[in-house]
Amino acid sequence: MPPAPWPDPPTGPALKPPQRDAARRALWAGRICVSFLTIALLALLGRVAQLQQRPDARVTAMLDHQASVHTLDARRGMLLDRRGRPLANTRVAYRLFVDPAILDDPAGLSATVGYTLGYNPVELEMAMAQRPDSRYVILDPRVPDPKIEPTRQLVASTRGLALEPYLVRDYPQGQLAGQVVGFVDRDGKGIEGLERVFNDQLAGASGGYRLLRDSRRRPLWIDRAYEAPHDGNALRLTLDLNLQQIAEAELMATLDKFNAKAGQMVVLDPVTGDVLAMANVPRVDPADAGNLDPDLRRNRAVTDVFEPGSIFKPFVWAAATELGAADPREMLECSAEGWWKPTRGPILRDAHPHGTISWEEVLVLSSNIGMGIVAERLGKQGLYDIVADFGFGETTDSQLPGELPGILRDVEGWSWTDLTRIPMGQGIAVTPLQVTRAFCAIANDGVLVTPRVVVEEDATEKQIDPPSRVLSPDTALQTRQVLRRVMTEGTGRKANSDRYEMFGKSGTAQLPDFENGGYLENGYVSSFVAGAPLDRPRLVVGCFIHEPDKSIGHYGGAVAGPAVMRFMEQALDYLGQNPADAYDATLAAQ
Repeated sequence: MPPAPWPDPPTGPALKPPQRDAARRALWAGRICVSFLTIALLALLGRVAQLQQRPDARVTAMLDHQASVHTLDARRGMLLDRRGRPLANTRVAYRLFVDPAILDDPAGLSATVGYTLGYNPVELEMAMAQRPDSRYVILDPRVPDPKIEPTRQLVASTRGLALEPYLVRDYPQGQLAGQVVGFVDRDGKGIEGLERVFNDQLAGASGGYRLLRDSRRRPLWIDRAYEAPHDGNALRLTLDLNLQQIAEAELMATLDKFNAKAGQMVVLDPVTGDVLAMANVPRVDPADAGNLDPDLRRNRAVTDVFEPGSIFKPFVWAAATELGAADPREMLECSAEGWWKPTRGPILRDAHPHGTISWEEVLVLSSNIGMGIVAERLGKQGLYDIVADFGFGETTDSQLPGELPGILRDVEGWSWTDLTRIPMGQGIAVTPLQVTRAFCAIANDGVLVTPRVVVEEDATEKQIDPPSRVLSPDTALQTRQVLRRVMTEGTGRKANSDRYEMFGKSGTAQLPDFENGGYLENGYVSSFVAGAPLDRPRLVVGCFIHEPDKSIGHYGGAVAGPAVMRFMEQALDYLGQNPADAYDATLAAQ
């Protein structure tokens, strides 16, 4: 109900004139006080509005001094393998610090913390002595996990000692796939490997708020809207940690056996192009990669090039057969003396004299002369087109950082020597990923796929080019059958499995001598590339061993081949491949 009106002063004969005058004066005095109070309140509200909208600079400075901005860090997205197992994640870590100004016993703190938590008291004392005026002295930038709970208990009973939580990037698999995963800098930004390539997707958006404090720095309220952090997106890689572990173990064992300097193993699904494993040895730990030599950090499967040697022959052989430049049953005179003079260019030699052999046996026996004879039929442009069709001379578009396109010179700059040397893997430079990917076309019925390393990103965001067919299915199958003979009759015998029908090719390439020209006498890259099973290949594996000790062994079939065989057997067992499902050549012929 509405408030009662202000009462008029009483009138009538009962109220004497002096009393009536006093009542009127009191009424006017009250009205004046209420008016002044109303004006004061309005002025105060106006001042508040003015301070909020257009505060004086001195007030702003005071408010800024009494306000503290707090950032809420976002978690970086996880990197997972194809089965959801983490390779990189973000978790909370703790740093131990002390405020010397409020310590109850500054002299005894070092001894208390040191002997209770296992630190060196002298080092703790030096840390505080180096910053005598600081109220924030870090004693341990990252407290080890086993020490966190004992540290909490000590902090609870020690004035001036505190734990500060913060987010850190963690690599639970250690060195596994270290060069592929990469690492982040101190600010959490990816600077190597997949951490760098997909930094925008992995990085989250920080939140925050501003807290207003009183003159004693005590918190009052949040004077700006709270903004929650947004965590980064998780990415599922095509890598399989089990296959990666097998690949690295076999690679390390091979390097140790042959006293080699470095090695890579690339494992691809020939149908999808998924990179199932990519091993580099020596290995690196992403958690400590910032302190390592940059040469060790790079992913040499995509950043280093080399002359492939004889592992290059299957591509030229298959394409020449497809084009009709030679028939597998055609007999070629490859010289009983082991050397041949091309129409133009220098003499070409075989490691062993072969005499007259079929075009099929040229690949089985890895004859340089036979490849040179057919290369002359193809001509420079025809050979160049074959090499380019298999993806050499350009990157594979794998999205792996630092990937090089290799070296394939323009055909106009080719000499006649190039025409007969390139088919045997000289005069051209490739990466391990390029060779393994090209071999996938033979395993995948002639279709050249694009390698991919991230499942979701490739499937949802990246525009994938349609697969490129470089061989007919019949020619691809025929080439696999010939490469099967390489395993049973040729240079791949030491890599032949008695459980799975593999098809593959070895290569032994000399390293160039950049100082004196030519090739290093004892410098080799021993390679082997293979696929299995023969009928429906599920895996293609390339193994590349750099500079093995020649006194122990240096041929690709003896050095890299056994590692590929051991990997293939373990990997196919892991994938559930039944050895009884081997290719039956008799049934295929029918």
